[in-house]
Amino acid sequence: MNLGRHQQRIIRSIVIYLAAALVLAWALAPVYWVAISSISTRTELYTAPEKVWFPRHPTGQNYEDLFTTGPQYRAGGFLPTADLMSKGMRNSVILSVATAVLVTALATGAGYIFARMRFPGKQVVFFYLMLMMPLPIWVSLVELYFLMSRLDLLDKLPGVILILTTLSLPLSTWLMTTYIRDIPTEIQDAALVDGCGRWRLLWKIIVPLARPGMVAVFLVALLAAWNNFLIPLIFTRTSASQPMTAVLTLFIGQYEVAWEAMSAAAVVTMIPPFLMALFFQRYLVRGLTMGAVK
Repeated sequence: MNLGRHQQRIIRSIVIYLAAALVLAWALAPVYWVAISSISTRTELYTAPEKVWFPRHPTGQNYEDLFTTGPQYRAGGFLPTADLMSKGMRNSVILSVATAVLVTALATGAGYIFARMRFPGKQVVFFYLMLMMPLPIWVSLVELYFLMSRLDLLDKLPGVILILTTLSLPLSTWLMTTYIRDIPTEIQDAALVDGCGRWRLLWKIIVPLARPGMVAVFLVALLAAWNNFLIPLIFTRTSASQPMTAVLTLFIGQYEVAWEAMSAAAVVTMIPPFLMALFFQRYLVRGLTMGAVK
């Protein structure tokens, strides 16, 4: 009987590990394909599929061309990609950092208001703010495009930052509200009794105590802005405002697709968020769990 239970535990463990391995392979297969394609020649990419997964002649020429004299293929034109990549990386950094800073500041203030202050209609306002989280962005794309054109914010970094901030704000506000709500009210009451004003209470007490939640919100907003593709694709047109996610589409030409150059650019685009998630994973998980779990 004991042997049968032991065998059942072994079989259960094997099934669990196999399922986890399949899920991991399914998730990492596209990343592996992109990485392999970035060191493959165009000849191999257009031959038998099995050669793509295991290139016979790996090369780093695609990366060298990407930052030197490689071509840009959109609309059949040929322009060096070195300047294109540098501007794309600069725009991605500006968009993601500016969006993360704005979202963190606004979500912290809004979270304090919803968690600690009382005013008529608070629950109604919070409810409709939360309704924006499941709302698909394509529902409002036409209105957003019209609004951005009227405000003269098309193909400009402030316009994209404004949209990305608005998209990330509902989730970030919910996270900061739940996090600040878990801070003991006795600390706030003691500060108010001692004559501390609302603004001083927010900056001197709430912000230091809510720092792990703020770090989590900052990282989530930064990664969401860096990886966003639809908004930059629609609201940017030139290298002056296009981030890396939009730059990747420029390797699709009128008569050909530069898969090897596009894959190399995709790998370069993936490295910053990968390193960020790798080194700041502890802060991200800690902030999210402490803010969302009592």
